[in-house]
Amino acid sequence: MKKPICEKLDQLNKNGSYPFHMPGHKRNYQNLFQNNNIFEMDITEITGYDDLHQPEGIIRESMDFVKEFYGTKESYFLINSSTAGNLAAISALCQIGDKILVARNCHKSVYHGIELLNLDPVYVYPEVDLDGICKGITAKQVENVIKEEKNIRAAIIVSPTYEGRVSEIEQISKMLHENHIPLIVDEAHGAHFIYHNEFPKSAVCLGADLVIQSLHKTLPSLTQTGLLHLCSDCISKEKMQKKLSIFQSSSPSYILMASIDSCIHDCMENQKGFQQYVENIYVLREQLERLQHFRLVETDDIGKIVISTRGTNITGQELFEILRDVYGLELEMAEIFYVTAMTSLCDTKEGFQKLGQALMELDRKAEFRNISKVFNGFFKNKKVMNPEEAGRKQKRFVNLDRAIDMIGADFVYLYPPGIPLIVPGEVISKDAILQIESYEKNHMKVVGCSNHKINIIDERI
Repeated sequence: MKKPICEKLDQLNKNGSYPFHMPGHKRNYQNLFQNNNIFEMDITEITGYDDLHQPEGIIRESMDFVKEFYGTKESYFLINSSTAGNLAAISALCQIGDKILVARNCHKSVYHGIELLNLDPVYVYPEVDLDGICKGITAKQVENVIKEEKNIRAAIIVSPTYEGRVSEIEQISKMLHENHIPLIVDEAHGAHFIYHNEFPKSAVCLGADLVIQSLHKTLPSLTQTGLLHLCSDCISKEKMQKKLSIFQSSSPSYILMASIDSCIHDCMENQKGFQQYVENIYVLREQLERLQHFRLVETDDIGKIVISTRGTNITGQELFEILRDVYGLELEMAEIFYVTAMTSLCDTKEGFQKLGQALMELDRKAEFRNISKVFNGFFKNKKVMNPEEAGRKQKRFVNLDRAIDMIGADFVYLYPPGIPLIVPGEVISKDAILQIESYEKNHMKVVGCSNHKINIIDERI
């Protein structure tokens, strides 16, 4: 009998493609399972092996090591990754109906937390550069919002972004605390920051109250692994543990927990490896600075290689496909005018060289064209109801051109990265529809849109 998933996965390392995408182990890191049958390690909470939801033994010991290494009040293991961390953090700080300040470029899991608790989101909008890439949130932007909005219970910001831009976390944190507002930082893409000073400082060190990290994105750990750091006394350790127990499996994988344990120890002990990694990045970046048609985009995290195609005869999606199909390089994501390659400690020097050579070769073949208009800011769609209320309304599936000025019923977003273009309860703007159509034209995956149709609430404003 055919096993489609197994057979497809079995082809991964046979087709010779190189992964410039997550997970950070890049399929070549074998320390944890080198001499083990993975099924021999797959257990439940048997005697002597502790309990993730009430850690007192080996899991407690491992968590204590992580806590001491990061200098936190407590550090919790995530086996449902940053999604569970975001949901638990929001749930721990907010009550049903509270107002929460949200960076508009947050991941969809943040919006799911908002919907679950019927929270009232107040948005801070990041500036967007000419390539359509979000910049970091500034303290001034946050200050402007809290001057206008009262009774904000908590704030959540994503830093770094999918493309490696960081926000002014230290200044934002200080300003929010002066107004008695705790700060959650979704640092899913920044788990590697602490291991080398060429990376930005982690939010753990910059005054944030809760910091969520995905180990699997940029470090040698299995998919679904992460950490939630409690960095202040904003809530009790017990409350945070309880909320995590709600959003994590009651049968946590010991294989995933062993992966977390191994990852932290191995990274801490591998400073030489991180130094070589950083040197390899700089060699690649120096080469890509010489691109004539494409352009290496400036990022705060040097590990994110973002290449702009704006002003050329090729789109980001087309560059993504050529790198995959012709050069055997699978990147993390494509936008209309750029691509993102994710790197990690586990990338090889040969992999970096292959990427650099491919981009330089394609750059020589590229041509300049008139610069196309790009999305230059988040659509400030008018919010007429909260996402939870919108989710309970009657829906209707309509063509995109009939959805303008109607109320969105579903999340609509490009995936990856999973940042909503439309949030349920928002009035759908013409600009949002044009952006969705642009994605469709470029054969890009838009979740929440099917056959040029989206769901709207079956009532007018």
